[in-house]
Amino acid sequence: MPILKIFKSKPKRKDFLVLEIGLEKISAAIFEKEGPQIKLSGVGKKRYSSQEEVFDTVLESLDSLAAIVPDFPTSGVLGISGGSMQTITTIARYDRPHPSKPISLDETNDALHQVVDGLDTGEKKIFFSTVAGADIDGVRVTNPIGLKGKAIQLSCFVAFKDKIEMEQLDRLMNEIDIKIEKVVPTSFIVAKVLEQKNLRDVLVFRVGVNKSELTVMIDGHVSEILPVSLGSAEPQLLPVAWEVAVKKFDKGKLPDLVWLFADSDQVDLEKIKELLTSYPWKETFNFQLDPRVEIAKGVQNFSTSDIGIHLLSQQEAG
Repeated sequence: MPILKIFKSKPKRKDFLVLEIGLEKISAAIFEKEGPQIKLSGVGKKRYSSQEEVFDTVLESLDSLAAIVPDFPTSGVLGISGGSMQTITTIARYDRPHPSKPISLDETNDALHQVVDGLDTGEKKIFFSTVAGADIDGVRVTNPIGLKGKAIQLSCFVAFKDKIEMEQLDRLMNEIDIKIEKVVPTSFIVAKVLEQKNLRDVLVFRVGVNKSELTVMIDGHVSEILPVSLGSAEPQLLPVAWEVAVKKFDKGKLPDLVWLFADSDQVDLEKIKELLTSYPWKETFNFQLDPRVEIAKGVQNFSTSDIGIHLLSQQEAG
C-alpha cells in the first residue's frame, strides 16, 4: 500500500520590503502586516550624491537594515525620485459603443496600453504608467471603474528614465534577490494622498539639500513631476524652480496650495516655507491670491522626510 505524504504549504509571509531611492537618500524598510495595521520592523538609510552611487548605496542601506532585522522578506515595492525621470500626462479619448455597460479595469488598461505603445520616448524607457483620472460625459472623476457613459477621456500618466538608469535598476533587482512587485514614482504616490482631500490645483515640493522635485497637480490629478538640481543649500535660486513649475499649469489655472515635504532631516522646511510665503506670487504671475504654504505633518512615527516610505508601504499593503 503506497504511503501518502502530505506536504503543508508554507504560510505566506506577512512582511515586505519598501525600498525608496530618494533625491539624495536611499531608504530600505521592512514592514509587517498585522491585520488592518502595518508595523515598521526596521529601517536602514544611506545618503548618496550621484546616480553612479545608487547601486552601491542601495546595498549599503540593505546592509544597515540587515544589522537590525533577522531576515529579509521575499517581495517588496520600489519608489523612485529624481535622476533622469521624466513624466507626461496624455489624454485617451474615445466613444464607448455600449454606454450603459460599466467601465471595466480591462477597458481602461487597454486604452492605457494603446497610449503607452504610441509614445516616442527616444532613448528612455517607461517604468510606470497609470490612469490618473477621467472625464465621463463631461464629468470629472478620480476612478472611472464601474461607472457608465459614452464620451470618455482618460488621463494617462507615464514616467520614464534613461536606459542606463533602468539597466542599473534591473541589475540591482537581480542583486538583492527580492521580488519587486511595484515600481512607482514616490512623488506620484504622495500626491495621490492629496487627491483624497479634494484639493484641486497644487504644487507639491519635495526638498533636498542640492536637489528637489516638484509635482504639478491640476484639477486634483497629477499632471507632471519635475526633478530640478536646486535645493535648500541655494535658497536664493529656488524661485527659478518654482517659476518653471508654475508655467506647467494650464492657462487660467494657478496653484492655490504649495505642499512641502523633505528628502532628509537635513532640510529646514520652516525656512523654505518662509521663502515661499514671502515670494511675490501676485506680481510675478498675476495671482489673485497668494497660495497657501503647508508643511507635511509627520505620520505615526514617521517624520516628514519619511512620508514617502510610509505611503509606499500603504501601496504595498493594498
